[in-house]
Amino acid sequence: MKAKSQGRLIALEGSGGRSMAVASRMLERDLKREKIRTASCAWDASDIFFQMRQGQRGLPGPPPQALILIYATDLAFRLRWHIRPAMEEGLTVIAAPYVETAIGFGRGCGLPPSWLKAVFAFAPRPSECYRVPEETIPVNRRGTPTDSFLEFCLAELRNGPAYWDTEEIRRGLYAHLARLNARGKYPLSTARGKTAAPVK
Repeated sequence: MKAKSQGRLIALEGSGGRSMAVASRMLERDLKREKIRTASCAWDASDIFFQMRQGQRGLPGPPPQALILIYATDLAFRLRWHIRPAMEEGLTVIAAPYVETAIGFGRGCGLPPSWLKAVFAFAPRPSECYRVPEETIPVNRRGTPTDSFLEFCLAELRNGPAYWDTEEIRRGLYAHLARLNARGKYPLSTARGKTAAPVK
């Protein structure tokens, strides 16, 4: 009996909004053209962020550290119930977003890189990594707190007790992904969804 081949994990990093959803579908389409079986796994597969949005109104939003830990909890759920089972079936899984988006958000908030790295130490390294270039997306085409991890977090911070420069945090996330890109870690996904050659 022939053993099943282990699938791959592809990380697609960005805000998690509409631009990422389009890039994920395009990447999935390109893989299927190559006869590669795929699955996708977006943030909030556990519904924890959805439950937060449905919670009691008037409560202050959580600080960045809590938002990072909540995302890590959701990612652990995604890995346990979505990503690893699909890979065991031989599928290539597109995780959109994965780890570096959350790390970029944390760095934009001034959290220590060593702490962020330790929080996500449980997450396996993806075999390929891409990013969605969102710096030039107009304000009216950004995602919303319901479909974007970044926009959810920024909305929570604006609702919190402390003042946060949310546009500076946004730039911090983009800058983090750009640094990875400059080091050859995360090749760009274009607006049409075409991808550069994966990092070897």
